Amino acid sequence: MVQPKRVLITGGNTGIGLEAARQLVQSGHHVAIACRDAKRAEAAVESLRPLAAGTGATVEWLPLDLASLGSVRACAAEYLKRHPRLDVLLCNAGLMPGAAVGGPVRRTGDGQEEALQVNHLGHFLLVHLLLPALLPPTGAGAVATAASADGGPAPAPAPARVVVVSSELHRKAGAEARVALPGGSRGAVALGSAAWLELLGAGGAGEEGEGKEGKAGDKAGEGEGPLDRYPMTGLQLYCVSKLYNALFARRLAALLLPAVTACAVTPGWVPGTSLGRGAGWLARTVYQYIFPLLPMTVSVAEGGRRVVAACVGEQAGAAAARGGYFARGALAEASPEARDDALAAAVWAASEAAAGIAPGGYLPSGVEAGAKAEGVTAEAGAGAEAAAREEGAGGLNAKAGGG
Repeated sequence: MVQPKRVLITGGNTGIGLEAARQLVQSGHHVAIACRDAKRAEAAVESLRPLAAGTGATVEWLPLDLASLGSVRACAAEYLKRHPRLDVLLCNAGLMPGAAVGGPVRRTGDGQEEALQVNHLGHFLLVHLLLPALLPPTGAGAVATAASADGGPAPAPAPARVVVVSSELHRKAGAEARVALPGGSRGAVALGSAAWLELLGAGGAGEEGEGKEGKAGDKAGEGEGPLDRYPMTGLQLYCVSKLYNALFARRLAALLLPAVTACAVTPGWVPGTSLGRGAGWLARTVYQYIFPLLPMTVSVAEGGRRVVAACVGEQAGAAAARGGYFARGALAEASPEARDDALAAAVWAASEAAAGIAPGGYLPSGVEAGAKAEGVTAEAGAGAEAAAREEGAGGLNAKAGGG
């Protein structure tokens, strides 16, 4: 018999998110979908409720616009108001940016580049805010045990999971892939760098709880950052965000084990979803209607199955898989950059700054970093964060050179 879990899915009203919700509800799990489109959310909930009949599952939705850090905070607060516990957080929502080299950076009202905020930073903040529901009730990784029917201690519940949807395209954001920055003599930066949140953002998040209540798509001129023009294509930017997803899962698992597990998963190449909504009309048409005919693509149903396996499957809960990367339904080796603990620490530090979280303030008070993260925190953390700052706007000429 399946032990019902409480699952929150971002972007659960369409595409892979909706398919994952469908499969989870059919298995008896309680599903909450978080998305920005109320009409689509209500339609998704209505389509899922008949599947819950007889399984005991429940379905609900919460408003969430990942392009607004204020909306992320409101969503987390609403979830905690409704439920004290969260067993699985599926960070699924994503955007394929339509950026063009030399075009103005598309920033949110928080001052961050839109695709990096929707795909990575919004989820980074959401997990932080939902840690009270993800962590065991007693905190600090300990789980209180109750008496079982025979008088012995009851088995401890399985740790909560955070599943971050990444992509095989994260491999394209490697150290060897470099993009020249606008301005001629400003050098070049590797796609596999922690500097992109700072370079493309205007740094408008402020202190935690004081983020701007802006909307996606605010004009670039409303808060100038180190770069006001895209130095890369939308596809390259997407690859960077997917690398950040994999690094986030790796670092999160290291910090929170054994209280919470985390992993990254790619559903495969699944055309026909709303992922390309940020692209032009021609690219959207090709993505939605032509690409699904190609033999290397994966159906929405299969993509959903792979994601669900990462959420509730036994393999993804095994010790060897924690912080790992799943591809084609099995544990796989991510790119060297996605396995770089120093880079993970640097991206983490940059994300804290961009989300308005105090340095080292991601974990709740009383929760100590897991043993796997201690060495990284002590050795790689400070050095990687300094390297990220050096590679940012202030040190690009010295660091990047002309490579």
